Parts: sequence; C-alpha cells; structure tokens
Amino acid sequence: MVEKTKVSDKEIKNYLEEFSKGNKKAFDKLFPLVYRELRKNAHKLRFRFFDLETLNTTALVHETYLKIIRSGSVDFKSRTHFYFVASRAMRQILVNASLKKRTLSRGGNEKPRSLDEIKNFIQLSDQTSEELLLVNDALKKLENENNRQARIVECRFFGGMSVEETAVALDISPATVKRSWNVARTWLYNNLKS
Repeated sequence: MVEKTKVSDKEIKNYLEEFSKGNKKAFDKLFPLVYRELRKNAHKLRFRFFDLETLNTTALVHETYLKIIRSGSVDFKSRTHFYFVASRAMRQILVNASLKKRTLSRGGNEKPRSLDEIKNFIQLSDQTSEELLLVNDALKKLENENNRQARIVECRFFGGMSVEETAVALDISPATVKRSWNVARTWLYNNLKS
C-alpha cells in the first residue's frame, strides 16, 4: 500500500483562502487534510497537560473544527496561522469543559442529552479542571502584561507548535520566540505556585 505524501502548503493555503472568502465547503475539504496534524497536537496536549487520561482526543479535534467553522470566515494567512487559530480554539474548548465540570460539581445539572453528545463529551477530572482554570487565569494575566508572550504560550503549549512555526504564525523571529517562551514559562511558573 502506498502511503499518501504530505499535503502541500499550497493546497492547504488554497482551501484556507476559499474559506476566508466564505466558502464553507472549502473547509470541509481542508479538514481531512489537516486532521492528522490536529489530532497529533491534541494528543500531545492531552499528555503534556496534566496527563489528561479522560480527554477524548477525537472529541477535542472535532470540537476544534466546529468552533472554527462556526466562527465564520477567518482570514487565514497561512497553514501556520490556521494551526495558531486551532490552538486558541483548543484552549477555549478545554477551559469551557473545565467550567462545565466546575458547574456540575457545584450542583449544576447540565449533562449531555444524546448518545453523540455523551460519546463526544470532553471529560476532565475535578483536579485537572481546576488546574486548567488556574493556568487559564494566569494566562489571562500574562495577556494583560505581555500579549505576545501569551500568544507564544498558546502556540507552543496548546498548539504543540515548534519555535519556527510559532515565529511564522506571530510574524516574529525564532530568537524572539525562544526568549519570550523562556520568560513566559518562568512567569507562569511563578504565578501558578503563589
């Protein structure tokens, strides 16, 4: 069996441009091409982020797809910009799942109502939900102090992007990404332990 070769950046860029112009069918054609990369990023995030043993990787990728498609047309500049947007969506999805978990544990009664919702429900432990919300709160503070560093954290931590990919997505040099990433990690560590 012949393995499919890597999808070209040009092909992905064409679909992104079509989607940016409002053609939602272009995104439907794009999704299978980027699915493997999104799944790999979600899987890495799953194990990097507090060892989320109950997180359904497939559900996270599908929720990311739905969040992007529902947002309407986004002016994607490149493949890397798409993955940046996807990493922001993953962060928001995980935070929302944590907030739902907190609501349920405090007596809320919102539960998935259909079999599909149950299958795709992103489940987080109580501890993971609280830790994720603490990270998100710290990241919001960092956004107020240094927005670029916060975007770098989103790319590197939530999106699993390399230094070079982050540099392209944020239109800065790789050296700036490395310096800012180190400073941001130290800042987050100090704010999370206090």
